[in-house]
Amino acid sequence: MIQPEGFMKNTYKLIWSDEALNNLKGIIDYLENRWTEREIKKFAQLLDKQLKLINDNPFYLLRAINQMD
Repeated sequence: MIQPEGFMKNTYKLIWSDEALNNLKGIIDYLENRWTEREIKKFAQLLDKQLKLINDNPFYLLRAINQMD
């Protein structure tokens, strides 16, 4: 279903905890020592895509977990 631009726009915002930011920094530091720049860029693109999905569908994971019960 195609929705008009701005229709029921998501008003949620991802908020990173200090622990999550520290973990991400550790992951990036680890990858920078073991992966090529190209692989790191691809990882960053995939992470951005996943974060956008979470931001756009904040209750999706909860629905999926509830369906498993």
